[in-house]
Formats: sequence, C-alpha cells, structure tokens
Amino acid sequence: MANKVFANGMELACKSGSGKTICAMPDVCFTPPENPATPPGVPIPYPNTGFASDTTEGSKTVKISDKEVMLKNKSYFKKSTGDEAGAAAKKGVISSKNTGKVYFVKWSMDVKFEGENVDRHLDMTTNNHGCTAANEAVPWPFVDSMAVSMETGPCAGDIKKEKVACKDFKPYGTRDACAELKANLPYQSTGRLKNSQKPQNAAQADQLANTAAAHDCINARRCNLTPYEPSKCCSPQTGHHLVEASCFLNDRESSPTTLLPSVKNQLNPAKQKEYHASKAPCVCADGTSNVGGTHGAMHTFQSIASAKAKKLSTDGFITYKQAKKAGIEAMQQVFPYSHCDEKCTEAQLDDYHNKCGIQDDTRIQPVQCGDVSDEAAERITEEINLRYSEILLSKLG
Repeated sequence: MANKVFANGMELACKSGSGKTICAMPDVCFTPPENPATPPGVPIPYPNTGFASDTTEGSKTVKISDKEVMLKNKSYFKKSTGDEAGAAAKKGVISSKNTGKVYFVKWSMDVKFEGENVDRHLDMTTNNHGCTAANEAVPWPFVDSMAVSMETGPCAGDIKKEKVACKDFKPYGTRDACAELKANLPYQSTGRLKNSQKPQNAAQADQLANTAAAHDCINARRCNLTPYEPSKCCSPQTGHHLVEASCFLNDRESSPTTLLPSVKNQLNPAKQKEYHASKAPCVCADGTSNVGGTHGAMHTFQSIASAKAKKLSTDGFITYKQAKKAGIEAMQQVFPYSHCDEKCTEAQLDDYHNKCGIQDDTRIQPVQCGDVSDEAAERITEEINLRYSEILLSKLG
C-alpha cells in the first residue's frame, strides 16, 4: 500500500515507511578490551542508524497503510544499529546503552495527529537513548522520501568530501564555519544588514566571494543544495535557485506558488507537492542581487545559456531539462573549487521538481537578468580564475 502522505511538503515518518536516520555521529560507546589500562573500555565514536519500521508508541487512530505514525516526544524507533561493538559494561558514555532508541527533536509546527505534532522527512533526530538523554546528541536528519541516497547514490562522493573538509566544524567538531566567515570579512555591513553581514553592494559581494572561496568547508557545503527558506547558508550568503523560480511563476515575491498557466497545464497530475519558490533547491551564493559576487556570476551564465536555448525554440519557451543543465554548468563554472558532482546536483534538483510534477520536457519560461553580455561572461571568468589562483598560491605557501 502507498504511504506517500506529506506535511509541509515533507513525507510523514511512519512505521510503514522506508525512512531512516543514517550514520548519526558521534555515538561514543565504551568498547572492549576492559583491562587495568582502560578500566571501562576504550571510548570509540560509532555511526548510528535507525529505521522507521521500528516505530513504537505511534498514533492510535490515524494510520498510514494500516500502521502507526510518529508523534512529537511520544513516539520513537525502538532500537538503532551501528554501535554493537561498543559492548563494554558501561556501553554509551552518556546513556549507558548501545542499540538504543531514536527520538525526533524537530517536527511540524502546524500539522497534528491526535493532538500531537507529526514527525517528517528531514526532521532532526538524536540516537541511542536510554532515557531522555541521547548518547548521539548531534541532531541528524531523518531521510525518507529522497531520491538522493546518502550512502551509495550520486551524492555519496560529495557527502564524503564534506565530512573530510568539515571534520573540525560543527556538527563533527567544535569550530563554526559561518562564524569564521563573518569574522574574516573585510567589510562591515550597516543598517538592516548589520547582523547578517550580507554585502551592501557589488564590491562587497566580490569580497565575500573571495573570503568564502578560501574556506574549504564552506566550499564543500555548496554541493548540498538548500531550500531558499529555511536556508542552510551562512548568513552573509544568499540562496540562489539553480533553476530560476521565475521560470515557473508570475511573481515570485507576491505569489511564490502561483504557477504560470502555461506551466501549470503541463504538470503531472500525480505530483506529490506544490511548487514553492521558498522550498526549491538553491546553492549558497555570495551577493544579494544579480550583479556582483558569485550570485551575479550565476545569473550571468544562466541567463546567457537561457537566451541561447530560447533562440532554438519555436514557441519562446525552453524545457526544464535545458534550464537545469544551464544551472548545473553555471555552478561548475562559478564554484570550481567546490568540485561538486554534476550527477549529485542533478539528483537534488530532480528530487524536488519531479515531485512538483515538473519533468525534463516541461516547457518553462526562459529567464534573463543581470549582465548578460559576452564581455561580462569573459570578465567574470577572469575574476574566477584569478580568485582561485590566489587561493592556490596561498595554500602552497
């Protein structure tokens, strides 16, 4: 039976689902040998995984595929796996357990079953509980309806690179990548941008781009696309839609879900969610407008590609596939030091847009904004080459 039931655009966590929390780290457990040198055993961090099929104490009257649904603070996965070797007498450093329960620490704020908030795909969990204290206490996302496998799919390489580049940064270490970015900016924003430190002009956007590009962890994290809201970008950065939201909408600002009639009429009727500009996938770019910084560079390269595709069109429209290709190629040009796998980027884009009924052959509106001249493209390319040449030289000594 189907269990595709959504809250706020995310699939509900339920016993009939296939979701899981994958390799939550660090679940530190005492591990044999237990001897005079190490009386309680050796503390070793393990990856801990839990499965939705182990849902316990779920909903009683509301069910999906005849099985219970996860509810805020009440429900849990009855066991987890991955830390079995941490079997010294003490087991978990905090919980004194291994293979303990999994609890959600985030949920829908406005969708409730039986008076309790429901848990969803990508809500955060903590693992290996013995009681309310978790042994693995770094919040980890619950992954259910996701085309992008974290272990073996097209994003496995990018995920591994991010963990290596960010090993000293939260949630793996103690350093804060975003705090370091803000501390190293050569400008100070004022007024409403003072707290976020977003750039106030094109020159500052370029300075932000240079500072961000020199940070290995921030570079690696660009490969993980983010919704526009809530954004996973550092506060000085801005989420940029890899497939422009204006390709689908009449007015992104005032009507972020009102599709162009020409687009709406083509959508797959079996779609699972409505397109929303704030939820569509973005790359973390530098700059707040379509001119300056990497944000402006993305607009330039995508707009030029869109214009070329439009020239070959007989009806003035382009396909989602063409717009997607333009966004992926622009990302490769603008962020070469991120080394993002194109297949991973495409999988993330398709995971969202396909669920909105948008397919490769869906015809959408071409978007052109920013500086779209060939001269601008040449200038931006030179700036990117110079930026990364200087970074490489600084790393060499």
